[in-house]
Amino acid sequence: MNNAKILIVDDEREMLESTEKILRGAGYKTKILSEPEKIKSVLNSERFDLILCDLLMPVCDGNQILELTLNEFPEIPVIIFSAYGTVDRAVACMKHGAFDFLEKPFDGEHLIVVVEKALNFSTVSSERKILLRQLIDKYSAHNLVGRSESIVKIFETIEDVARSDANVLITGESGTGKELIARSIHARGKRRLKEFVPVNCSSFPDSLFEAELFGYEKGAFTGADSKKIGLLEFADGGTFFMDEICELPMNLQAKLLRILQERKLRRLGGNEEIEFDIRLISATNKNIEVQLKKNFFREDFYYRINVINIHVPPLRERTEDIPILAEHFLQTYMTKTQKRIEGFAPEVLSVFENYPWPGNVRELKNVIERALVFAKGKLITISDIPAKIAPSGKTEYDFAKNSIKKLKAEAVAEIERAFIVHVLKKHKGNVTKAAEEMSMTRRNIYRLIKRHNVEVSQYR
Repeated sequence: MNNAKILIVDDEREMLESTEKILRGAGYKTKILSEPEKIKSVLNSERFDLILCDLLMPVCDGNQILELTLNEFPEIPVIIFSAYGTVDRAVACMKHGAFDFLEKPFDGEHLIVVVEKALNFSTVSSERKILLRQLIDKYSAHNLVGRSESIVKIFETIEDVARSDANVLITGESGTGKELIARSIHARGKRRLKEFVPVNCSSFPDSLFEAELFGYEKGAFTGADSKKIGLLEFADGGTFFMDEICELPMNLQAKLLRILQERKLRRLGGNEEIEFDIRLISATNKNIEVQLKKNFFREDFYYRINVINIHVPPLRERTEDIPILAEHFLQTYMTKTQKRIEGFAPEVLSVFENYPWPGNVRELKNVIERALVFAKGKLITISDIPAKIAPSGKTEYDFAKNSIKKLKAEAVAEIERAFIVHVLKKHKGNVTKAAEEMSMTRRNIYRLIKRHNVEVSQYR
């Protein structure tokens, strides 16, 4: 791991320079710090693989630095050294979490051996943590549960795509599980031991987004009190996921296109070109073709990010997945409560399969969580789910205040609306086919759709 970066902390300049010379001679990158009280600022602004630290220093000693590192940067191993080495001090440092203890003056070869051991241990530990995190992500990927033809095809595409480094664009409505598909691609690819870094393109103001992506040097702008690594640099070696990519400002699309082509970036306020290597996965819930026609999205940037496209269909187009997803969510949420529910009443699953789910899988997940809270018996019943999803189907008429003519009109309107919804569902929102089945002209069916306030797009 000769490309590792090591921070050396000591208040003695001569010791700093001699230790740095040994480590640089072995091929390591180094940074020296003679003012140990600035340790937190340095660790916040740069990434290090190892810290070498003197034990006895004024203002801030080795024990304080060790405690700070363990609490706030636990992934960085710390080696303590001291000219006043004793068995008791060595044991105390090791008990407090130091990787090793060296007595000054130390032999250069011995230093390198200890450093290599610390870095190897750190690598194994980091890889283990990342793998565990990815396993959790993989098995909690609720949106990837299903047996419909479209979902099975997506499973197959993920397996093929994961083996490459090609950029991927995932499209689909909000709530369909685009990020979980991106995580699944990462977890199955050769970059799985590196970071998966997600960023939502709509979550940052334009003025801050560039700084977040590329990072900045100290003094680059007002408030830049220290150097900061950008998200792209942080994702080096791993996968960078850009959600809601259509919200990326046009000027940043141009800059990002150039950076992706050259695989080099400059922090704001900096001159140094920093090489990085990422796999880019993007996602959007908008019709990107429309965005291109309206000149809201650069065509050259679109072709860069859309090497492989995965489209996730809405839940209403894969109703056979609904019972499987509902059962999966129920079992998941039951692990967090004392309730034991055996399943769903048949009429509930029927309602689920006929509801358009505008919020897709995310909405279904929330409905199941709510139903579990209100459930009283062994099954989830109609009374446990929201009224907008399961209307009673029975209209309460006020016979005392209404004429028979008005009541007839209300009953006809209710049946009329229900039939229109039924036919639109059957033909997946195709108004022409719905009109043909109802033996009506398109003009007349549109008149009824408008009168009954039916949202056709929900059924497409």
